[in-house]
Amino acid sequence: MLEYREFPVRTALTYILFSPSVAFAILVIVKVIEGSLLPLTLLEHHGLLGLGVLAAAFSLLVAGFIVDRLQRKDILMYLSALTPGIIGLLGSMIGFPNEYTPHIETALVISSFACLAFLMVPWTVQLNRTVVVKFRGKVDAAFLAFALVAFLVYYLFSAMGVIFMASDLLLPAVISFVAVITAVALRPWKLDQAPLAVQGSVMRYFRPMTLILAAHMLWFFVAKLRFQAEGLGTLSQAVGFGIFEVCILIVGVVAAGLLADFQGRKTAFSTLILLMGLLTIFGSAMYELFFADSGSVWGVGLLAFERFIEGYMLGLCLPLIWSELGSAKTKGLRLSLVWFFFLGYMALFWAVDLEATVFGLTFVIPEQLTMFGGNVAVFLSLIALYMIGPLPQILGREIEMEELALDFDDRQVKRTVDAFVGHDDFTSIRSQLDVLDAGAEISEVSDKDMSDILGDDFVEMLPLRRVPGVGPTLEKKLRHAGYKSAAQLSGETPKRLAEKIDGLGLVRAEKIIGDARKIVKTTVKPNRKRNRS
Repeated sequence: MLEYREFPVRTALTYILFSPSVAFAILVIVKVIEGSLLPLTLLEHHGLLGLGVLAAAFSLLVAGFIVDRLQRKDILMYLSALTPGIIGLLGSMIGFPNEYTPHIETALVISSFACLAFLMVPWTVQLNRTVVVKFRGKVDAAFLAFALVAFLVYYLFSAMGVIFMASDLLLPAVISFVAVITAVALRPWKLDQAPLAVQGSVMRYFRPMTLILAAHMLWFFVAKLRFQAEGLGTLSQAVGFGIFEVCILIVGVVAAGLLADFQGRKTAFSTLILLMGLLTIFGSAMYELFFADSGSVWGVGLLAFERFIEGYMLGLCLPLIWSELGSAKTKGLRLSLVWFFFLGYMALFWAVDLEATVFGLTFVIPEQLTMFGGNVAVFLSLIALYMIGPLPQILGREIEMEELALDFDDRQVKRTVDAFVGHDDFTSIRSQLDVLDAGAEISEVSDKDMSDILGDDFVEMLPLRRVPGVGPTLEKKLRHAGYKSAAQLSGETPKRLAEKIDGLGLVRAEKIIGDARKIVKTTVKPNRKRNRS
């Protein structure tokens, strides 16, 4: 099991270095939506956008299927991160348009969508296997924040006309390429991995999440219709932040990651629902005040609140939660199916926002939406708030029930003791025992559950006197040294035991620990069978 007391800086860096590649893909997608990526018409750009969405949908399903079966997920991450950059480098060097147009242009857009899916699925699953829950939100927040900062810089360079070799895609492509090579140099395949998970159904989080997304879409388009009726275009146009709205998204992303780590996923998710409810209830009052006073303060506040919620939603509900609940064997597929739904939501959002025509069907906002859309959004938020009661709490230590073994690993015991046991800190000798006791199929494991694993029951079931060779005199010495049960002895190393007990040699310490482990295994196995029956 993974457990560490300090933030894993090196491990986090191996994941953050993929953020420039994500920023490059976001830059391509945003410029396609704006119609400024290539010397094509806006309609042609939207056609490429549709191809990209289809490519992402297909890639998500394929990635979810193969990631659960891959041993070396990092290879897929490298290939996915490098491909759009390589195509961008090629297109930048020969220039757009060229004799190979539209093949390179189409490949650039499709690869940006598809490779983003092929990168993020294994990235998230690998993060879940190598970083414990109490630090995972921070790594996720840092990754997304760096990606958004890089995108902002790339976009500003492009807007200011800062180009290299007649292309504004060359520099982002080079940076993403260098970042991936640096990540490879850190050898992420050497990271310790464990199949971490929290028992529970992901649908408990997914159902209220769908209501929150529906409430957000309704509120957004109701507000857009109201601003258009006032002749102000959109809220973003009225306030005039432009691309700097990304800064507010970054604040929301960081807030979500920190709250998810410090207070748990359930509390962070409940906060999202509360924020969305406040937006749907008081947002309409804020833009009414904006219309009445023509004051920018209300507009700025409303826009900042909306963008903060969107960033918060991005930081909490994209890489977290979905891979943390349920079986560790199906993380990739479960994650891809949830993201497939999110992609459908974004595709519908873009189609309505751009008033696109797909297969003869034009997506427009019905004007009647202003009469009831806001009330429905409030209602959906209230239902979501009602549904969060039974949500499983994802905080503390995770256990994956399906891959537990009753065999002791001497190397793991030594590493655990050396890393986490202080001079007299015998309560930390639990790494092996946590796994053994969790095999009894605890319904849900939290920090408090784990702190009670070595409680009175364990002492009664596995007293020191049950270990062959432990007589009254040695038992007294062991208790004086802090050992209370055979379970604690089984998690110790012979060297430390011999050092702590006067007159106990290394050979005898090895035998006592070996006998203690046999007793633990023979005691736990029948308990597991009884619990399962």
